[in-house]
Amino acid sequence: MRYTRRGKGRASHSDGSFWISFSDLMSAIMLVFVLVMFYSVYQYFDMLEVKTAELMRQSGLLDEKESQLTLSQEELKEKEAQLNAQSAQLSEQTAQLDAQSAKLTEAEQAMIAQQAKLLLQEQTLSALEDKLAEQEAQLASAQVSLDEALLNQQAQQALLNQQQEQLDKLVGVRTAIIEDLMSALMASNITGANVDDSGAIVFSSEMMFDLGSAELNATGKSYLNRFLPNYLRVLMSEEYSKYVSQIIIEGHTDTTGSFLTNVELSQDRALGVLRYIMSAEFTGITQTEKNNLVQIVTANGRAYSDPIYNDDGTVNMTASRRVVIKFRLNDEDMVTEMLNVLKNME
Repeated sequence: MRYTRRGKGRASHSDGSFWISFSDLMSAIMLVFVLVMFYSVYQYFDMLEVKTAELMRQSGLLDEKESQLTLSQEELKEKEAQLNAQSAQLSEQTAQLDAQSAKLTEAEQAMIAQQAKLLLQEQTLSALEDKLAEQEAQLASAQVSLDEALLNQQAQQALLNQQQEQLDKLVGVRTAIIEDLMSALMASNITGANVDDSGAIVFSSEMMFDLGSAELNATGKSYLNRFLPNYLRVLMSEEYSKYVSQIIIEGHTDTTGSFLTNVELSQDRALGVLRYIMSAEFTGITQTEKNNLVQIVTANGRAYSDPIYNDDGTVNMTASRRVVIKFRLNDEDMVTEMLNVLKNME
């Protein structure tokens, strides 16, 4: 029994604690529910406040958009007005463009004509360029020819300078020989004979021959003995002999009688002088000098081919009858030709 009471007491005590615990649990659950509800309400009002603020903001934006839309509509109307004005202006410009297009067509036609003219000018220019190229080629060829001509001219000038030097030298030699011959004539004190500008010694025939004779007389021999040694020694000296190519003895007559007769007489007189010079009778030069003289001496008869004239143009018969002893220098023919060329150049 005792055991039974103890069990009941324990059971009764257990039921009270259970209900107390259940009551506490329910209180806790209720508290949690209240807290959840409170939190939810708080969250709701907080979200409501946010949403309200957002709504207010969006409402402000909407009002702003409506204001902008109203402004845009006004701007659109203004733009439409501007567009209409521009359309009218465009129509006017289109009309102007059509007019300009017509003018442009005319300008194109004019341009086509100008292009055709330009093409013709280009063709003409091409032809001119071809002609210019041809002329340049001709000019180049002419330049080559000119250069060759210049070289030839320089060569000719060099040759002319060389010839001028020879001419000056020969003229100088001839001048010196003539001066020495004139000195020799003066030293011989011979009258009736003279040395001319060419260096020739001229003897009157009366000094050497009787009239119509080819026999050298004593007076002629005397003249030759007195003058000729000095004359020959000048020409055959070491200084001048290398320049002297020929010593010529010429006989001249007047115009009386036939030409052949006078040729024979003049030739015989020239030979008479040469014969005497080469003879043993003539002792004015040595035999060695005579042998040297043989190499360069000659005798010619000129008859009356070169008469002497008076001032009135008539033949001076006395002066034409003469014997001339003259000399020729080396290259004298060339010098004579050069003198003629120089004279023609003047």
